[in-house]
Amino acid sequence: MNIDKSCNSCKADCCKYVAMEIDCPEVIEDFQNIRWYLAHENISIFVEEDGVWNIEFITPCKYLNRDNKCLIHEDYVKNPEVRRPQICKEFTVEQCPHHNDYEELYRFNSIEDVDEYIEKIFKTGRHEVVEKEED
Repeated sequence: MNIDKSCNSCKADCCKYVAMEIDCPEVIEDFQNIRWYLAHENISIFVEEDGVWNIEFITPCKYLNRDNKCLIHEDYVKNPEVRRPQICKEFTVEQCPHHNDYEELYRFNSIEDVDEYIEKIFKTGRHEVVEKEED
């Protein structure tokens, strides 16, 4: 089976959120910020396969059209006034969850999800703190 590994069949999920790494909670009080984040609409927290914690803001790029195409992609639009951000240029099909097996360890969409994690994982000693790499 030949799988189309291009953006042609994609729903542009990578252009509909912003995610940033956050500190892994180390003590139970650290979960208060996470609970606060999740009290807001369109916010999620996820833990990557390697244990890195992220906050995710569900918000589409303003340059994404109704057909899920980039209005400022230089391969399609010749507009020297607007340039696609470097992070977009560096994102490859190989990194795209639409084309690859990607699994999160945990996803939190509500305060209740955090409270359940605290009870079932944190308090039982199964919570792991990932050491940050030095730059």
